[in-house]
Amino acid sequence: METYDVVVIGAGFAGLTAARDLRAAGSSVLVLEARERIGGSTWYQPDAFDGFGLEMGGTWIVPQQSHVFAEVRRYGISVTDSELPDRMTWSDHGEVLDTLLPVSPQEYGELEHALRALVAAGERIDPLRPLTEQDLADLDVPIRQWATEAGLGGNARELLISWFCGCANAHEDTASALDVIRWLAAMDNSLWGMVQASVLGYTFTHGTASLARAIAEDSGAEIRLSSPVEKVHAEDDGATISYRDGRVRAGRVLVTVPIGVLRDIDFTPRLPADKLAISAENHAGQGQKIWALARNVPEDLSGFGWGTDFDYVGAMGTIERGVVLVCFAPEHDRVDADDLADVQRAVREFAPHAEVVDAHTHPWVHDEYSKGTWATFRAGQFAKYELAVGRPEGRVHFAGSHTARRWRAFIDGAIESGKRAAAEILAEA
Repeated sequence: METYDVVVIGAGFAGLTAARDLRAAGSSVLVLEARERIGGSTWYQPDAFDGFGLEMGGTWIVPQQSHVFAEVRRYGISVTDSELPDRMTWSDHGEVLDTLLPVSPQEYGELEHALRALVAAGERIDPLRPLTEQDLADLDVPIRQWATEAGLGGNARELLISWFCGCANAHEDTASALDVIRWLAAMDNSLWGMVQASVLGYTFTHGTASLARAIAEDSGAEIRLSSPVEKVHAEDDGATISYRDGRVRAGRVLVTVPIGVLRDIDFTPRLPADKLAISAENHAGQGQKIWALARNVPEDLSGFGWGTDFDYVGAMGTIERGVVLVCFAPEHDRVDADDLADVQRAVREFAPHAEVVDAHTHPWVHDEYSKGTWATFRAGQFAKYELAVGRPEGRVHFAGSHTARRWRAFIDGAIESGKRAAAEILAEA
């Protein structure tokens, strides 16, 4: 039977980064990836709209994300800053507001209160420490509940709830407000920075795949695609890993699969109850991301809405057939991406004369190797599982963006977790 120092399960950014760092330290590494591609929850499709590449998963990065920007500089990867709109678009239940701000002058006080409440909450968070060590239980509640307890009102309340849902890609009664407010803390409590991190940061000029390939090639690790892992049998002196086409031995195993997928692997000894519980519950990120190609829309559209099907619609570029729009909704079945009329109806809540001529999406929620979009914790999950998800179990180690500190659920967090896990494994050697 083939034997390696480490077998890494998953070729997303966490697994690829760990494999590279382990190889650099002299370890023999095999990466087993279930899909036919690398990249995990990022997936760049270069020719989706007449040669205009689409990011089906992770997209934006910001300079405050030190891990991913270090990799960008290391490999000379080209990134492009977002072009800012002349003004933001605000949609109130499908009515586009002809105002600079999302509220009327009569509600300026409500808007100020909402922003002050958000900043005050963000100032309580140290993004480099476990959140469960910081007396933040009152923030680890559903988004809607936090808005109520913070005394938010009017359109300011509706906007912040919708914005939080957009950041979480999750429903307001499910997602933890804490998991969104920590974005603000990670951006040094800058509200504008939080917007940039969500939809107006830098993008990869040639797609996220350009960085994934660079890390994979630099690692020199063997990567086997279409190789979903079925069993991990750990013993005192190593582990046997069974996958679709065979079995291998390893001194240690690094598991980087998404939260909801973890329970699909048969572990011996059985994983602790907390790891199995969060995998069964899964995270709250069960929304959708749809790309639409539309005519008769502003080329710099950047719209936030409340009481709308999409919580955000933004222009990402223009080609001959129209403007390329990225659209987010907090529920995976909110808009039918296969029905152009339905996509058009939802887009028209932000651009009333839009004519949608094409649309594209990936059903991450129904993808057996993802079972969701990015990992936003459900309300209450931090207290129960924050430390559990990344805790090693004997010779089996765990990484993935959901185990990161500062930038959980981002590309940066995945890279951070891969580096952390590699160092953890090497320390045990």
